[in-house]
Amino acid sequence: MVYFTKWPTWFMKIFFLLWCTHVQALDRVVLQLKWEHEFQFAGYYAALWQGYYEREGLEVDIRSWATPEGKVKLPLEELLSGRAQFAIGGNDILLNQGHGFDLKVVAPIFQRSPVALVSLKSTPMQNVDQVAKLRLAAVPDDDTALDARAMFMMNGVDAGRLTFVQEPLTMETLLQDKADVLVTFRISAETRAKELGLELNIISPSDYGVQFYGDTLYTTSEFAHQHPELVERFRRATLDGWRYALDHKQEVADRISATLPRYIYHYDDFTAYNRAFAQIIDNYTFYPVVELGHVNLKRWKRTYDILERLGEIEQPYDPASLLFSKPRESQQPWMDTQWLVLAVVGAVVLLGVAFLNGKPAYGLQIAVLVLLIFVEQGLEAWVKRDYQIQQSVSALETLAKVRYRLEQVISRNLAELTGAAAFIAANPDLTQAQFNDYAKNVLKLDPQLINLAAAPDLVIKYIYPLPGNEAALGLNYRLNEQQLPAILRAIEFNEPLVAGPVNLVQGGQALIGRAPVRVLNTEGEHQLWGIVSAPVDVASVYREAGLLDPALGLRVSIRGKDGLGKDGETFFGRPELFDEPGVVTQPVSFSGGSWQIGAVAESTGEGVSARLIGLRVVFALVTLLIMLLLFSQTQRINSRRHFQKVSKRHAQFLHEVETVAKVGGWRMNSDGIVYELSRQAQQLLNVESAAEQISLEDFVAYFMCPSGVNLVQALRDVLDKNVELDLELQTCNEDVWLRVIADPVRDEHGVVEIVGAIQDITEQKRADAKIEHQANYDGLTNLPNRLLFRDRLHSAMARTTRSGKKVALLFVDLDNFKTINDNYGHREGDLVLCEAAARVQRCVRASDTVGRHSGDEFTVILHDLENETTAANIAEMMVGDLSKAFRIRGVEVYSGASIGIALYPGDAETAEELIINADQAMYEVKKSGRNGWHFYTEEMQRKSEYRHQLYNALVTAIHEDELTFHLQPIVSTRSGKTIACEALARWQRRDGSWISPVEFVPLAEETGLINQVDYLITEKSIAALQQINANRKHPVALSVNVSPRLFQTKDQALDRWLGLMRSASQSLPIVVEITERLLTAESNRTESTLHQLADMGIGISIDDFGTGYSSLSYLTRFPVSKLKIDRSFISCIGLNKTSETLIETILVMAEKLGIDVVAEGVETTHQLEYLSKLNCHSVQGYLLAKPADVQVFAARVRQEDEVA
Repeated sequence: MVYFTKWPTWFMKIFFLLWCTHVQALDRVVLQLKWEHEFQFAGYYAALWQGYYEREGLEVDIRSWATPEGKVKLPLEELLSGRAQFAIGGNDILLNQGHGFDLKVVAPIFQRSPVALVSLKSTPMQNVDQVAKLRLAAVPDDDTALDARAMFMMNGVDAGRLTFVQEPLTMETLLQDKADVLVTFRISAETRAKELGLELNIISPSDYGVQFYGDTLYTTSEFAHQHPELVERFRRATLDGWRYALDHKQEVADRISATLPRYIYHYDDFTAYNRAFAQIIDNYTFYPVVELGHVNLKRWKRTYDILERLGEIEQPYDPASLLFSKPRESQQPWMDTQWLVLAVVGAVVLLGVAFLNGKPAYGLQIAVLVLLIFVEQGLEAWVKRDYQIQQSVSALETLAKVRYRLEQVISRNLAELTGAAAFIAANPDLTQAQFNDYAKNVLKLDPQLINLAAAPDLVIKYIYPLPGNEAALGLNYRLNEQQLPAILRAIEFNEPLVAGPVNLVQGGQALIGRAPVRVLNTEGEHQLWGIVSAPVDVASVYREAGLLDPALGLRVSIRGKDGLGKDGETFFGRPELFDEPGVVTQPVSFSGGSWQIGAVAESTGEGVSARLIGLRVVFALVTLLIMLLLFSQTQRINSRRHFQKVSKRHAQFLHEVETVAKVGGWRMNSDGIVYELSRQAQQLLNVESAAEQISLEDFVAYFMCPSGVNLVQALRDVLDKNVELDLELQTCNEDVWLRVIADPVRDEHGVVEIVGAIQDITEQKRADAKIEHQANYDGLTNLPNRLLFRDRLHSAMARTTRSGKKVALLFVDLDNFKTINDNYGHREGDLVLCEAAARVQRCVRASDTVGRHSGDEFTVILHDLENETTAANIAEMMVGDLSKAFRIRGVEVYSGASIGIALYPGDAETAEELIINADQAMYEVKKSGRNGWHFYTEEMQRKSEYRHQLYNALVTAIHEDELTFHLQPIVSTRSGKTIACEALARWQRRDGSWISPVEFVPLAEETGLINQVDYLITEKSIAALQQINANRKHPVALSVNVSPRLFQTKDQALDRWLGLMRSASQSLPIVVEITERLLTAESNRTESTLHQLADMGIGISIDDFGTGYSSLSYLTRFPVSKLKIDRSFISCIGLNKTSETLIETILVMAEKLGIDVVAEGVETTHQLEYLSKLNCHSVQGYLLAKPADVQVFAARVRQEDEVA
């Protein structure tokens, strides 16, 4: 109860706060003028001073074109910069729109441009062709200059011939001969000329076919689009201000003069200037005949066409797009709305009657028909009024031309009369003959003058021509009551004036121009001499002004006899015309008085009749179409009722289906409201069953949208663009994946709505995610696999191209991993790999990428490096971490790592090349002793390329049997004879060049070709030795080298080689040379193979003994029969006591074990003698013999046999 008693108080408080906020929150806008402050902009000042802007919620700052510093603000520049929201322009608005600036016309204020071309009286401007030869001063790119150019172009003058000069638009420019003509506002020039006592020639472009709008209020399209209501409020307040200013001209003019400053262009009497502008401003606004802000699209299009012909439209556009689209307020609100009110009321009544009678569909048809009829009648009224306005504007434009021509004719005649008065004042005692001569010339120049008469002391004494005018001689104006008032007025104001039309004494009617003549008396004072007069042919004046032109299209009347303006008597046409509706008027001003000319368009009504007929035909067709649609709709109502039962049955069936399939359905209407949600859909979304309707935003909130997906917009597109939707989204709890399907459908009313389904796809998404992960990640280490790694490498290289930084690729290979795998098993090896992967990841940043390349190889991408130092530091850290012990089965094992580094850009162009080059750098580390890192270099590339070429050539050489062998003798120290030889591989290419074994043997070892090479050399050397030993009593033994890789191969190479050994051992003593590296592997297969060889009678020799991991256990565990002391020890004999001690130790040990010793690399006599003294069994070296082909070796053996 307390609540209900207090709510009015709270309501009033809230209302008061909102009202205060509204009052305080005025929208601030700036209006930029196109000139300095003056009456030209009176309406804007009035709107500000009278509070019209504030009434509309606006705070307006009106800024002058000129600043106190003497600089100017260009309206367009201020508008585009955002420093102003509105500006005043003219036809330059169309021009700037054509230059690509998007503008909007808000309201034309001047229906006619006030621009004129003015020159001093001494510079004649009789026609356009004459003006085109003069120098014109104008503001560049201003609408005034465009008016002038358009006038010349429309009158056949090439605008390119014009000479424009950039000089101030002041009378001083003309007086100083800096220009011949000023293109400026007529009132400005006339006011300043009057202050300086100058006479001007004036031409207005509007009198030569240029019907441009004058001052126009405009803004930018962007501002109008964003703030249409604000623009409309500003327009409404501005028009109210102009109405006030035009109704209170002197008040506003005086306030402008008193309060608003000018900074550049000044007048002696600023108040007089503003008052003068106020008096003639109706000639530009056409108010009240034309409503302020009235827009005529045809005029805008005509102006656009002219500017386009001038070449000023750079980017063509539709002039209609320039106009602000806010609807114009009706001048008769009730007339514009009463039709709609009556239509709505009638439609509601008829519809209610139909409902009461149980036939709503038929009632709807009748109501719509009535509504359409009333709307059509309202549009007809609007068309008629619009046509009347257009007729008035057209009549006013035509009337303005007639007025101008009348003023020109009268001004010309008065000028002649003024000249005659000046002539008589200079010659007050002239004779009749002198008068006749002067008058003859005047009448010759101006044939409209009937005669010229002079009346000293107001009595006509002189007249020319005399024939036909004799009755006028001696006329005393003092006695002529009809003409005397006008004469006295001319004398009183001391200026020429026009009287009449009057009845001439000599017969007929004419306009009488009279000018007083004053002369200096003997005392130097002016005294009245008399008056000079000239009757002007009225018909000729009417004809020249166009009043008698049958094509004028106007009914015209003129009043103001004797120059009395609108208060004077009507002397042309009917006086009733001034009281007719739609009449337009113009003042005809001349020296000493004015007339008022009025006109009404002579319209047959054909234009409006055609529009009305077209409107009625269109409405009849539209009405027929609508009634047919309504009739069709009525027929569908009955069908709908039938289908409702069927739909209900189908709905029950679909509910059962979705329960089984766990698929939910939903509907959304055109307003974005989910108004139907099945029970299954409610369960999937966890929606309260009580929620009858769900807004679009609330519906979307149930889902988690991925980046880049705007579900709200997507659903609106289904409604607006009739597109289908099929998305897979997570719910907010992230546990459930749903497939959301939406299709647009139209209901029976043609309204688009959405029918959708929701399906639970959680299990499918989990399966897809697992498959995707397996496709891109290594199953053991969970690192990116080779495919994903290369994709990231491509992205990193592309990003580096944009950022200018570097990317480093590290190729990491675990050292001795195979030993761990072989000795501890693959499961423990996998544990080492996982731990190694974790250590590598700990050495890099989160933004870097670590991938598993293959086996025990990893690849690393280091992003955004400034230099290679960072890559080196990280590689050093990895080597250190990977060198630490790995603990498996409670045992610590060691591996280490070899790392190759390649940089992009610099070391490669593509991702593949970068990986290859890093791999090459890694192999350099392997060659250098492993457990380190190395940057890729170009030398590696050259070696790699040569190595690759050599590999291909070696493969070819093996296949094409290019490999051969040389034999190096092994000599007994006791007998000095050859007791054995070592078969050494040699390669001579087809071009005769030799490839060193230092090059191709290591390559064969690395690439796995060594087994083929060993087999080939062994096979060939066995055949050669068998032939050499064929007839020998003591055969020469053959020593062959075998690679450790042979004992590790998975194919049949070892078995094949053993078969060769078994076959050869039956006819030839053979020694197999192995390295200590083979023994360190401690493979069961190796041990078994060596014992098989020993059983065949084949000797086993350890090559390069003492340089590797020498162990005495080898000599006891394996069937070793020979040792070969490495040449590195032999070369130090006589130089290094330590080496000599090692040699002695080896020889003593071998003798104790019963193992023969061969010393290789003997190259000096001292070395041979030293070894012989120590009982070394045999020696081999260049001192004894170099390796040679079979023929040379066979010859040596034969020679030894012959000596023996």
